[in-house]
Amino acid sequence: MHRTRLKTVSIVGDRALLSKGQKAFNKLIKDIEKKRSRLAAWEAAVPPYQQKYTGEMLPLVEASVDLRVRMVHFLDRASDRKGLTKTERRMIVELVTELAGQLLADRDDPVLKAAYNRHSRSDYDQEEADAMQGMKSALEEMLDIDLGGDADLGSPEEILQRAQAQFEEKQARFDADAQARADRRSKRKKSAKQLAQEARQEAEEQQISQSIREVYRKLASALHPDREPDPQERARKTALMQRANQAYQKNNLLQLLELQLELEHIDQSAIDNLSECILSKGGSGSSSPSRRSPSFPPKR
Repeated sequence: MHRTRLKTVSIVGDRALLSKGQKAFNKLIKDIEKKRSRLAAWEAAVPPYQQKYTGEMLPLVEASVDLRVRMVHFLDRASDRKGLTKTERRMIVELVTELAGQLLADRDDPVLKAAYNRHSRSDYDQEEADAMQGMKSALEEMLDIDLGGDADLGSPEEILQRAQAQFEEKQARFDADAQARADRRSKRKKSAKQLAQEARQEAEEQQISQSIREVYRKLASALHPDREPDPQERARKTALMQRANQAYQKNNLLQLLELQLELEHIDQSAIDNLSECILSKGGSGSSSPSRRSPSFPPKR
């Protein structure tokens, strides 16, 4: 999917005169640009790789597996021939056991299983059952959970899924208890210093939220699709408005500023004069409660 390259948001001016917050803001912007470039490179490289893997690599893998299966069958038959030395028979046993064991991990083949059992003098199904029991016991001990003794756990994946579900339930109970303790502590009488700090944080969050709302309001006014008579431009503005809505829902001031720059509805001085609290907290979104983005009425 083609993406329009956004203009870079940064604070210009003499570096020696920039505040600590402004320097940190510019550094974060550079880091974001580097990560965007790397992400774009990965996004461009993945589809050709997937296509080449599906078209060229998968057929080769399947052909390799078929050849190894045929080799196991051939070695299994060859092991009964007369005239083989003890060393040769031992080598065949080792090869059949190793190859058949590897192949049975991906496909359920009775002939392969019979060859494995005969040469290993063991039982593949019993070995798998013992391995899963060992995995189950290890997970129970490590995570302090009880996976039960029923026969539903027929594969390592099912054991992991049940272990994950029980661990998540245990973690949820732990988090609930921790939250209850935190709530009890928060109800205790706070010191004047704590109250002052909370007041400062609330003021900063209000300032950030006000800045985000103001930028979004200007974008919404400029991008309203019903005000654009040209169909192509209306489609472009609709797509941009969707991006603005997403940035607003995430409280992402940086993305909103970039959209403004893209639309040339903001000048550099406005960025240069951003307050310290906005530079330190508002650039990449905050954790305040999500808001509902205004939606436009359907076009009649």
